[in-house]
Amino acid sequence: MENLNFEKKSVPVTLLGLNNAGKTSLALRLATGKWVDNTSPTIGVNFETYRAGDSLLKIFDVGGHEVLRRQFWLNYAANSYGVLFVFDASDKKRTEEGKEWFWYLIDNLEVERRIALAFLANKADLESMEMDEVIEVLDLQKLSKFPKISFQIFEVSAKTAMNVDTAMNWFTKKIQECTRENTVSPKGLIISSIFGNIKLFLDFSDVQQNLISVLDMLSEVLNDKDNTLRDERIASVVSPYGQIIFQERGEIVISLIVEPEDSQLEAQRLIEIIYEHIERQHSTSKDELMEFIIRTLNIPADDYSEINEYILKG
Repeated sequence: MENLNFEKKSVPVTLLGLNNAGKTSLALRLATGKWVDNTSPTIGVNFETYRAGDSLLKIFDVGGHEVLRRQFWLNYAANSYGVLFVFDASDKKRTEEGKEWFWYLIDNLEVERRIALAFLANKADLESMEMDEVIEVLDLQKLSKFPKISFQIFEVSAKTAMNVDTAMNWFTKKIQECTRENTVSPKGLIISSIFGNIKLFLDFSDVQQNLISVLDMLSEVLNDKDNTLRDERIASVVSPYGQIIFQERGEIVISLIVEPEDSQLEAQRLIEIIYEHIERQHSTSKDELMEFIIRTLNIPADDYSEINEYILKG
């Protein structure tokens, strides 16, 4: 299928760095175009949006305190198309500490897809390290061992906006390239309650012939959701038939059935689009919802059917 345009749904990226590196000030600069002084430390995760032309990025600003680095960094980076890694270029000692956590992230991320990585040497309006020194301190030469990571270093200042647009133009372009490579081929979609009551079941490629297998997998997740869906309420199950990506929000579970090798990240983004549509109550009838789904998933008008008879194990 053709990749979705950015304007249909913001693309997730993650903003990381040690506490006091200036992440939140930078996030607010990107969101508002203004310098916001006296920001509070991020406790947990905040998010802002950044638009450049028809591109819309949803930026997750993850707290930089050590407990948050261990708890959140890997999870958010793994579910993003790119990472903005911010460090205070005026503080060499803290940059050296940031190096340890940056490589903790990269060594545990298990990058199997293209991902964009922008190093933002913040506070460049102050007396700061030269770029050669930054590369040496962060040991960035080692990134050549990760051919799927596209990376660049930029001297920026969240306070003066120095070089911020240049960095984000590069980053957005690389994100666009990453999304073009993360495609899915939808085979079916199920909307159900967390209790297993199926509200809508659409077949895009003869799912009905494998109905028992599909419903068995759905039952497995719904009946063991405390262990399978985890805190982020996302899970996936792979079988010889295909891969089912589940996501729960409130009392609704949307399950997208795709090819086993398809991108889980892109499947989750498609599910998010459908959730957003449902939550905004854009559909006044089931037919309108079905029309929106097949258009969003780029399914030919004659290439789907609704399954009306099904049994879900209790």
